[in-house]
Amino acid sequence: MKPRNRMDSVTAAVGEAAGALRRRRESRRPYAKVYDEDGVALLLATDSEVAQALQAAAEAMIDAVDAGASLGSEA
Repeated sequence: MKPRNRMDSVTAAVGEAAGALRRRRESRRPYAKVYDEDGVALLLATDSEVAQALQAAAEAMIDAVDAGASLGSEA
């Protein structure tokens, strides 16, 4: 195994940073995961009607919580 030089270290650091950014970007994409009766997970296509309905319901629940939190902070 050859010793690492500065360029190898910089390349490794940049690669790790790029991977972290990619994982962060992917984790923020909306997705719909459902489970069957056996507990097996399934990711729905984001453009499917069911996935869009689930996303709309999730957004409505978040909005309701946010609205309730802002009402609670006024007291």
